[in-house]
Amino acid sequence: MKKTFALLLLMLALPAFAHPGHDTHPLQDGLLHPLTGLDHLLMLLGTGVLAALTGRTLLLPLATLAAMFAGAVGGHLFGNVLGMETLIAGSLVVAGAAMLLPARQLLLALAMPVFALFHGWAHGVEATPSAFWQFSAGFVAVSGLLLACGYAAGLLLRRHARLQKAFGGGLLAGAALVLAG
Repeated sequence: MKKTFALLLLMLALPAFAHPGHDTHPLQDGLLHPLTGLDHLLMLLGTGVLAALTGRTLLLPLATLAAMFAGAVGGHLFGNVLGMETLIAGSLVVAGAAMLLPARQLLLALAMPVFALFHGWAHGVEATPSAFWQFSAGFVAVSGLLLACGYAAGLLLRRHARLQKAFGGGLLAGAALVLAG
């Protein structure tokens, strides 16, 4: 049982730079990337949930997408930034904390576009320079869909404080997995 659990944790603990070299099928790789990186998946779903819980209908998801794309351009042009992995994991801690601290939810939600900048930066660093625009089109499209899915989940979570706390705990557990990876 312990070996199975350890193997499961190893498979889930995906670092942000788990997918470099997107030059063979850049659009397809971009479409899949937000779904295969636990950190990106949880950040986008968490931000969508926070948008619904704080009443930031389109503002927060659009600001998050814009910051993510701006970060991707920065990563493409300037390369890696020291501490990016920690900032990416930090986004999950902030989103999880927002679920557990309703009085601070709006303030913490407004920090998510700043963290999205670093998620995007990681995308820009990972993308092969000649395939950057195709890869970016893919990850931005799927990121928007994940934000929308998170928003829909957030509308359901509005009525259930216990489920909000469980979701927040899941985000914190995801942050621990990302940091362990």
